[in-house]
Amino acid sequence: MKCKYLEHQVMIRPDGEFRMCCISKEKTNKENINDMSPEEWLASETPTKAREQLANNQFPEACQKCELMELAGKPSMRQRPREYGPGISHLDIRFGNQCNLRCTMCYPGSSSSLYEEHKELRAKGQESPWGWFDYGLYNWYTDEQGETLARNPNLREVYLTGGEPMMVKGLNKFLGKLDPSVEVRFNTNGTLFNPKVFDELKRFDRVNMNFSIDGIGKTNDYIRWGSDWDTVEYNLNKFREVADVSLGPTVQIMNVLDHDTYIEYAQANDLEIFDNLLMTPDSLHIKNAPQAMKDNIKHFDYWMSQPTSIEKQDEFRKWIGVLDKHRGVNIKDYLPEVAGYYGIS
Repeated sequence: MKCKYLEHQVMIRPDGEFRMCCISKEKTNKENINDMSPEEWLASETPTKAREQLANNQFPEACQKCELMELAGKPSMRQRPREYGPGISHLDIRFGNQCNLRCTMCYPGSSSSLYEEHKELRAKGQESPWGWFDYGLYNWYTDEQGETLARNPNLREVYLTGGEPMMVKGLNKFLGKLDPSVEVRFNTNGTLFNPKVFDELKRFDRVNMNFSIDGIGKTNDYIRWGSDWDTVEYNLNKFREVADVSLGPTVQIMNVLDHDTYIEYAQANDLEIFDNLLMTPDSLHIKNAPQAMKDNIKHFDYWMSQPTSIEKQDEFRKWIGVLDKHRGVNIKDYLPEVAGYYGIS
């Protein structure tokens, strides 16, 4: 077995840490963009050992998500039929964790707004869904780093996410350093319109913008707390002037019952859907839904056949209760079906 991501792509987290890919589960890596080059990272111990294991038909422990997808008979990210190489042809970059939303399934390391909420809960002496780790505010982009990354002679594609990439100071400068032949891909929450970025995107041959929308209307506003559906829909249509726009829902407990509605919206608006099945936290994984709810979930038969954890259902109630109280809302006003299955009043 092989994985093109381990050979021809470099992924960098919001804090600058190198990772094998965006869904890998290795422990914290010491290698950081501030200390070594992308080429040095690919030659380091962690990705080298992973490549050796795959060559021996063994999935590294960190590659659990691809292994599970393949066991379920579904194509994994490793198997996607996309051309990579030679050299480092693809970049998967998070320039920091600046984000204006508090998405329930996210965590403070990827959202500065969740980091602030995490601190607020701890300041009150309350237990936080994200534990007692301090996290931080990250922004490692500099014009010098941008120049180094953009001038890679083999570069074919740059994927930008966050945090929220539209909040990155200097993002338009980075885009300005890229050759127009490079494919630019975004993952955005859709709440922000950056005119400088919009203007830069006009000069590229191909731009793909995936809107991380987890439902239609109030469903998205609740899951991606701080979002406004009308603003998201306006920006989606505006960016279609310079990009191929698609939808990328994080499929989880809170939106899986509305998946048909999501599909109908996408079809009505000629939008492609790229499902991202949430794996963690377990309390939001669709396999751990109450059985009565699982009986009404479509499209995800494999996960519906997996054992349900009552413990994780209790965790869901606990953490939704903590966040709802802190935010001054109630899940039943936004997701009444889900609230009903979980006995939340």
